[in-house]
Amino acid sequence: MDNEKRVRLDAHVHLIGIDRDEHKCYYAHPNGVVAFYVKRYVGARPGMSDVEIDDIYAEHLARLVREARHLDKAVIFGMDGAYDSDGLLDPGTEAVISNDWTMQVCERYPDEFLFGASIHPGKPGALDELEKCAANGAVCVKWVPNSMNIDPSDRRYVPFYERMRELGLVLTSHTGYEHSVHVFDQSLGDPERLRLPLECGLTVVAGHAGTSGFHHRVEYFPNLIRLVNQFENLYADTSAIANIVRAPYKKRLIETPIVKDRLIQGTDYPVPPMPVLWPFALGLVNAVRIQLMKNPFDRDYEGKIQAGFTLEQFYRGHDVFLSGAVT
Repeated sequence: MDNEKRVRLDAHVHLIGIDRDEHKCYYAHPNGVVAFYVKRYVGARPGMSDVEIDDIYAEHLARLVREARHLDKAVIFGMDGAYDSDGLLDPGTEAVISNDWTMQVCERYPDEFLFGASIHPGKPGALDELEKCAANGAVCVKWVPNSMNIDPSDRRYVPFYERMRELGLVLTSHTGYEHSVHVFDQSLGDPERLRLPLECGLTVVAGHAGTSGFHHRVEYFPNLIRLVNQFENLYADTSAIANIVRAPYKKRLIETPIVKDRLIQGTDYPVPPMPVLWPFALGLVNAVRIQLMKNPFDRDYEGKIQAGFTLEQFYRGHDVFLSGAVT
């Protein structure tokens, strides 16, 4: 397809919400380091209500997408929790970003955002919520199995997968290790666990491309390579690759042909891209110049393009998430 007809998509962006009453969101550490960073970054002022902080984050994010020179739209994700055997929210859940809030933000900023729902397939009413989200414009369902305590290989989820396929929804599932929120089981991020939804015919995007991090003993990237060779409906996004934990994977992503041809752009915003970590690929002075770019989406683009990632990666998300859709 002609690039003039394709949307340049960031397929991995996180919405944040802390207001429980109006927005139905939850964050276990509202005064923690991560919350402090986000509030400071978006310009939240002391005394602001949780609703105001959620609003200012959404407004700030929309402005960054709108002002980015190399981006047209972003898929923003909700974040469901883990659930116990009684269908109640597990106390180990650290964050919930409701689909209702995510939907509301997408309606507020339709030129900037696409709706990425998050639904635990084992919770009561999961199929009903799936229908609701699809009816309200969702393009995908996003999971962090490690932190939502989901085993994608569990055959109890087959009806959920089949309905997703019928609704034309993509599954974006975190792969590799999780570093940001509480983890129940890191092995749930093994790409091999995505074999079942792939066999059910779902289009699947492996978030973070199966990269684990330089300090982890278990390496999942070979499992991603094997699956990509077996399934044409598997893609991988490059979210947080320009980050201290996953930066060493740059060369393998670029030089593994079958994987390189399935990559989709993602930043993992608000995780800050750090192309300065690639001084040999970019040149030290140039790496510092790119790092000083104010817009994080343009910083990520410049760093990846100049480090050897292809321009096609920035358009491929259109084909995966928006093929045939009105944008």
